[in-house]
Amino acid sequence: MDAFYGRLEARKRRVHFHDFFRSLHGGLHGMESGNGTAIQRSVDALLDGVDVLFFDEFHVHDIGDGMFISRLLRTAAQRRVSMVVTSNYAPEDLLPNPLWHDHFLPTIEAIKDMMDVVEINGASDFRRYPAAGTRPATATGAFRSGRIISPGTPGQLGRLGLFRPTPSQSRVLQPTTQPIVVKNSDPDLLWVSYEELCGGLTSTSDFLSLAETFRTWVIDDVPSPSEGDAATAPAWQRFSNVVDVLYDQDVTLFLIGSAPLDWDIEAGGSVLPVDLARIASRLSLLGRSHQDEPLEREEAAGS
Repeated sequence: MDAFYGRLEARKRRVHFHDFFRSLHGGLHGMESGNGTAIQRSVDALLDGVDVLFFDEFHVHDIGDGMFISRLLRTAAQRRVSMVVTSNYAPEDLLPNPLWHDHFLPTIEAIKDMMDVVEINGASDFRRYPAAGTRPATATGAFRSGRIISPGTPGQLGRLGLFRPTPSQSRVLQPTTQPIVVKNSDPDLLWVSYEELCGGLTSTSDFLSLAETFRTWVIDDVPSPSEGDAATAPAWQRFSNVVDVLYDQDVTLFLIGSAPLDWDIEAGGSVLPVDLARIASRLSLLGRSHQDEPLEREEAAGS
């Protein structure tokens, strides 16, 4: 995608799913719900002056976003704007929530009719095996310097320069519309529990806003994916979105769990988000610390 976009001589625009929908929702905030004119204005602003639109990390989990995508596709077709899209989902797997999937089927058919769908798949995840002396195009260093820590003893944390916050350091932040109780926010460090960050009504817009302010995140009390079930699936989806945002924004991430955290297992059967497979790949970039053993992969983190 990077090479194609760089070499293409055309009027073009490139957007990332998370950043784009944050801007979209911000622009629509305060307008009447379902205001079709406002949505169309946002679509027009995106397509104005371009012949080719590049869309990174295309996915749909929310029916509201699905409605916008439907409008975007129709307008792009009318204007004869070509689209180049990357996605971790086949078209038929978009908006997988069974409550809403049937409503999105016409848009799925439109995607199949309008686009050439090319599956790029293989047995090797090359993110896990970067070439010697190289780093991924994203996550240029800060993300890779994070750690997955279990069980999170004082010795483990201390060697990483981390010290559990005291109750007096707790704060309430409101990055967009949803208040979040954090354990520490001083000054570049955000320390928050998994439940507070992912178990409520937080959105990707919240995560993007926080990532702009805090360049190091500590998320503690992260449960084992093997304990996942249908009731916890929404929280795991938010967690997937958190990791996506921090990876793309190259933010340092520390995850602390009382039990070993392994996202490569078949966690919770089919009830957990399929995004966890991609998240396992991204989290494989982080070193691991178990008990009071020496930290793994110091060289990969540049230590």
